[in-house]
Amino acid sequence: MRKYRQKYYDFFSHFYDVIINLHSRDRSLYLRHYLARKSGVKPENKVLDLCTGTGSVATVLSQYAQRGLVVGVDFSLGMLTKAKAKAQKIGARNLCFVAADAGALPFKSDMFDVVTCSHAMYELTGKTRKLALQEIKRCLKKNGRFCMMEHEEPKQPLIRLLYYLRLLSMGKEGREIVRHELSELRRIFSQVVKETTASGRTKLICGEKGRKD
Repeated sequence: MRKYRQKYYDFFSHFYDVIINLHSRDRSLYLRHYLARKSGVKPENKVLDLCTGTGSVATVLSQYAQRGLVVGVDFSLGMLTKAKAKAQKIGARNLCFVAADAGALPFKSDMFDVVTCSHAMYELTGKTRKLALQEIKRCLKKNGRFCMMEHEEPKQPLIRLLYYLRLLSMGKEGREIVRHELSELRRIFSQVVKETTASGRTKLICGEKGRKD
């Protein structure tokens, strides 16, 4: 199953940016900067962008952590190839990419100030998602911040159909995070807050790792 999903995303990497832009219509990169600002990234921070895909968010985050480090992680080599090309194009020296599974991150505990995940958490299977959330918490520093961005249910018929097909592909367990995402995240993080962008097409959920965790 893992190899099948890798091949799928390797192939999907050629169309990924087009499909994301079709729904979000974020040609000005507003959403990526919105995520970066809301995550509270500071110039000296270490930031992890989980399931980085083609690195669209990671490249923006690198502009905010100028004296720090941004690490983009994905298990698809096809996605990472696209991401590395973007990083080279903008000449980002504080940005690197690592091939790894979201549920088994190859990083030390308490390493990152901020972890982000954009339009990817729903793609993880139920078991992998639960492992990934625990790994995010482990890798965050005390009072570190986790922010995930996802689509709200689309109103345009064609895009809404694609959205529901995506949910169906996740299986019963995977769809639980869509119905109960806040309660699931609040079992792991503190200060969990959800907000929707002015367009109504995108939601952002952020939480923190408490000092006692």
